[in-house]
Amino acid sequence: MDREVYADLYFLVNASMDLLCMMITAAVLHRRAVRWRALLGAAIGGVYAVAALVIGLEGVPGLLCDVAVALIICAATFAGKGIRFSSLLQATAVFALISALMGGIMTALFAWLNRLNLPLESLQGDGLSVWMFALLAAVSGILTIRGGRFLGRSQRTRSVTLQATLFGKTVSLRAMVDSGNLLRDPLSGRSVIVVEQEKLRPVLPPSFFRDGKRWIPDHEIARRVRLIPAQTATGTGMLTAFLPEALTVTDRQGSVPSDYLIAPVELGGRAQGFDALIPGD
Repeated sequence: MDREVYADLYFLVNASMDLLCMMITAAVLHRRAVRWRALLGAAIGGVYAVAALVIGLEGVPGLLCDVAVALIICAATFAGKGIRFSSLLQATAVFALISALMGGIMTALFAWLNRLNLPLESLQGDGLSVWMFALLAAVSGILTIRGGRFLGRSQRTRSVTLQATLFGKTVSLRAMVDSGNLLRDPLSGRSVIVVEQEKLRPVLPPSFFRDGKRWIPDHEIARRVRLIPAQTATGTGMLTAFLPEALTVTDRQGSVPSDYLIAPVELGGRAQGFDALIPGD
């Protein structure tokens, strides 16, 4: 039996679901989702849903297209300077999982409400009214967020904002409080904040980023350089850390000046989307 589908409503429903799933993905992964980019990703998902319905994508080709579009949606939302492809794949996997989870929760809620035989026109038959869909989507979103926080570490993650001045230039960073960061300068006793080195490119000397060459600071820079012993998976080594001219740490209780050292490293996925890891209490 042929069914009449309104393309504009179908686009709106799918784009809204993609936007909701993307915002949940950002919350679970502790990543910042720029509003206009998230809306762009949602629009791409809505257009694809309509196109897939018209073309009739099914089977393996449909699955491959779904994965490709999910990757494009995540790229539109999260991709930026310095992001790794592995991080993009992680976001895509989480987005796909949340989309499936949302769909499953909505199906289960609809079936449960049907069993109650409530005298609601929107629950009669196989159809689903727009307002009931919105209600089920909202409830599913809340349950998904709660589940993601329970299974992940959202509720246990503490974060602060850093404003550091190095060599006359200032940079702002989002840092996750990490009790596992035990790095400390053996001479001064100062704790060390490890920062994704690409975030420090605007403030550090350009010579520090010359690949394949041993970095030798000049006398003026060397005054602010400290070597920090560090234990890695391959053995012990030394991290290059810098003494900032000024450093302010801001949390919910306010801003305080601090005397941490700052060490640029390649954090990869260890920082869960944050710019830096600051030692815990």
